[in-house]
Amino acid sequence: MSPGPERLMAQATFDTPEHLREFFFAMIESLPGAILLADRQGNLLAVNRKGSQLLGLAGSSLQNKTCWGLLAQKFGLTHELAALSLSGGRLLCELPASAEGAEKRCILISRNDLQSPFLHVAGFFLSLEDVTFPALMEMHLDRSKRFAAMQEMAEAMSQELKNPLGSLELYASILKRELAGDPDNERVAARMLGAVRTMHHLLDNFVTFSGFPLPRMQVLDMVPLFEKSMETLREMAGEHGILMESRVEAEQAYLLGDQTLLGQLLLNLGLNAMESVPVGGIFSLGLRVLPPDREHGALVEIRVQDRGAGIAPENLQKIFDPFFSTKGRSRGLGLANSHAIAEAHHGLIEVESEPGRGTTFRVLLPAESGSGTETSPKKNARADA
Repeated sequence: MSPGPERLMAQATFDTPEHLREFFFAMIESLPGAILLADRQGNLLAVNRKGSQLLGLAGSSLQNKTCWGLLAQKFGLTHELAALSLSGGRLLCELPASAEGAEKRCILISRNDLQSPFLHVAGFFLSLEDVTFPALMEMHLDRSKRFAAMQEMAEAMSQELKNPLGSLELYASILKRELAGDPDNERVAARMLGAVRTMHHLLDNFVTFSGFPLPRMQVLDMVPLFEKSMETLREMAGEHGILMESRVEAEQAYLLGDQTLLGQLLLNLGLNAMESVPVGGIFSLGLRVLPPDREHGALVEIRVQDRGAGIAPENLQKIFDPFFSTKGRSRGLGLANSHAIAEAHHGLIEVESEPGRGTTFRVLLPAESGSGTETSPKKNARADA
């Protein structure tokens, strides 16, 4: 028969209350997550180091503080805290991005009640777990379930358009060459050819969506692939009178990926941003490597930001659906394919948007060892109209 908790505690030697207090604090400091310990009324009794870092309490006194007031202030919560009123309650909330540049985080708060079998004390503790990456991945997988229904239609459309579009591209190239001595008409032919190539890229999206190819994975450096895609997008942006900025903040960014599919992802996101801004508008693309932390390994981040009209909140969960568009045109496959490409590389896409202020897409892809973390934004930043 195993000894009960009273017997186990009796075997431990605590000469003074200070020794017992030291043991107690050493125990909660050793826990891997953030812990807030409170009495029955919610008055804070102790917070471990992880909790102090997460909530910004370093150097602050806990006197006269309650866990409810602290959570309400830090997360902007009010009635949502009712979910933590009983033992076993859980609440998923967001920690906003900080002015110092820290990214938005998803925090899972769980409550467990305390009842000591050998002392007449009671209370509860709240554990705060950073679930940012797993939460985004779960949302990402939910979107993928909506893709299968439209693939058959996309396959039929791509087969119908492929041959005539190839012929049109050939004739436009011949026309442009024959008009080499006529600058005005040559410019018109060049724009025709550019439009055909845009349609060809859209057709590639249909082909990818209708039967997603098996990625041909290899270790590649995203920096030269990113810069090559920027050259193509820079030419297209210039033709439409739009300013494009690009910024590379890593010397190398290695990952295991398919070069063709990742190039398509970059063009999809760039074209989407380009279509979101008016003539004379601006959009930007950036590449950097995020160092590993407790939740995930090193990540290659691609960030695409525009200063367009933004996306209404009710549409944010629909924009990765096939054929959904907020631009009044029946495209909607660029973002759907971008989602599929990121997923095929064990990554994800998240989006933030505010109506009237623009949209930011953020792609996170697992990095391979050797990815550079040294930044040089000034040397590699570029803007072109």
